[in-house]
Amino acid sequence: MNLGEMSLEELLVLRRAIDVEIEARGHSRTASSLAGELIERTVSVAYGGQLLGVGAKSVDVVASDGRRLQVKTRSLPKGDLRHWAFRGFDFDAAVVVAVDRETSAIDWARELTAQQVRAIARPHAKEGWRLRMAPARDAGIDVTDRLLLAFQQLA
Repeated sequence: MNLGEMSLEELLVLRRAIDVEIEARGHSRTASSLAGELIERTVSVAYGGQLLGVGAKSVDVVASDGRRLQVKTRSLPKGDLRHWAFRGFDFDAAVVVAVDRETSAIDWARELTAQQVRAIARPHAKEGWRLRMAPARDAGIDVTDRLLLAFQQLA
C-alpha cells in the first residue's frame, strides 16, 4: 500500500479504520487525541495502575502505590517545545510526555510531583496554569525508559 498514491478521502477512511481497530483492542476510549489515549494507557501499565474513566478531573491513572497521576501528552514535531495546560494541582504527580508526531514514538517523559509542577508552571488567564516543556524536560524524574518498556507491552 503506497500512502502517497492515496486520495485524502482514502487516507481518512484508512485512518478511521485504524482508529476503530485500536479502540476495539481497548487502547482508546474516545475520539480525542490518539497519542494522548495511548500514553494514558501506557502510564497505567508502567505504574501498574488503574486507568480512570473518561471525564475524570485532574487524575487519569491511580498507580499501584495509590498515587493519583495526571498524564499530559504533546504530540509535536521532534524538538518542538510548547506547554501543557493544568487547571489545578489536585493530583499527586504529573507524568508529562513528549511524543514525536512523525514517528509516534515517545521522545521523553518526566514524572513531577504536584509541588514541582506548581513551582515551574505559570498562571494563564484562559487555561489556569501552563507548564512549559523546556523546564519540564529537566525537572522531576526521567521515566522515558519505563514508558517505552510499558508501550511495548500494549498489544
